[in-house]
Amino acid sequence: MRSQLLICFEEFKGIVIFATNLVVNYNQAFLTRLINVEFIKPDKECRRKISDVHIKLTNNNKLNVPLDKDVNTNELAEKYDFCGREIIQAVISACINAAMKNQNIVHQQDFIIAADKILAEQDSLANAKIILYQQLQIN
Repeated sequence: MRSQLLICFEEFKGIVIFATNLVVNYNQAFLTRLINVEFIKPDKECRRKISDVHIKLTNNNKLNVPLDKDVNTNELAEKYDFCGREIIQAVISACINAAMKNQNIVHQQDFIIAADKILAEQDSLANAKIILYQQLQIN
């Protein structure tokens, strides 16, 4: 499959953009044909800003998530080393969970529960990968 992709790259006369979090799996022949741009995880301050953009009313968005006074995005950014996608996922999950509990506002605990659920899912996926790898090694 890798060889076929290389042939397609050689014959294609345009720009190809694709993303992967497994760039280490590509061999040197493949990598020499690419311009690699690495996106690193946001630091604490960036994580706080990403959270704020998605839950607080600003000039750049029309959102206005009704937040309890206990919501502290700085604390969330400190505790959870998430990328932007995971932060958005936690925000959406916290809002949905609050709505399903007939809450009029979203509390800090709603965000913590949503973020902990994401961590649990990541751990579960990592464990599944380890088990699969071990099974492949046995066979």
